[in-house]
Amino acid sequence: MRVLVAGSTGYLGRYVVSELHARRHIVRALVRDPVRLGPVRGCVTEVFVGQATEHASLEGVADGVDCIISCLGNRTFNRKPTVWEVDRDANLNLVERAQAAEISRFIFVSVLAGRQTRSRVPQIEAREQVVDALTQGPVPWTIIRPAGFFNDMVEFLDMAAKGTAWLVGKGDSRFAPIHGADLATYIVDRLEDDAAEAREFPVSGPELLTQREIAELAFSALNQSSRIKTTPDWLVPMLAKLVIPFNVNMGSFLAMLAAMAGEQDTAAVSTGEHFLADFFREQLASADRDLRARR
Repeated sequence: MRVLVAGSTGYLGRYVVSELHARRHIVRALVRDPVRLGPVRGCVTEVFVGQATEHASLEGVADGVDCIISCLGNRTFNRKPTVWEVDRDANLNLVERAQAAEISRFIFVSVLAGRQTRSRVPQIEAREQVVDALTQGPVPWTIIRPAGFFNDMVEFLDMAAKGTAWLVGKGDSRFAPIHGADLATYIVDRLEDDAAEAREFPVSGPELLTQREIAELAFSALNQSSRIKTTPDWLVPMLAKLVIPFNVNMGSFLAMLAAMAGEQDTAAVSTGEHFLADFFREQLASADRDLRARR
């Protein structure tokens, strides 16, 4: 199949591009800057340069494409672009282009328990509005709902490196984040399965860990003694409400921490062969290599 990958330069997108190439699909990558494809440039047959938030720049992006896989999402704490501009508007631009091109499937990566948490988290609300547009529209669709990515857990590693890990509430809420490579495999499996059309797929990684256990893994990777502190249950939600009017990206991140700490989806399929402790060690080794390369 000829597959357009949006968000192809991000954490998940690069793994999706690599997995598609490995299975001999033809990859068209939507990018702002082709240089950012980095190590997966050789896996891309067609590069479409455009800005997903600018509808006019997407003319022809879906022409001749069988499927679109969108991994687009905002991962900046800067005030611009906002989650509304990226997570909602950019993806809706792609949905409109998909409809015009009459593609056979649109695979969208949303959030586990998105329906339950959308009213509390702007970024999740933005993504769920895309889900609404797909499920109520004419474009054939598949929704993937991951429990969170390994690279989101780097926040714990950063806190541990600074000496103290702060947990939301008592730190006993549980997560099962998934590695990008494992999620990419799962996504492309759904692409190749006609029975996946018009279905949603909650998916998680192989380990169910509490916040405290994740923090302890981070300290262990650093060979440091654990120093963990907790916050009152009300603190992070209150901070989110205060921050959102001034910086919706930062406020949404705080709201997501609070919301996901209280939401679980036991229906999520557990999959993958990557483990968080190994990921933390790989992150530290990579950072060490980069540091030595700059010297």
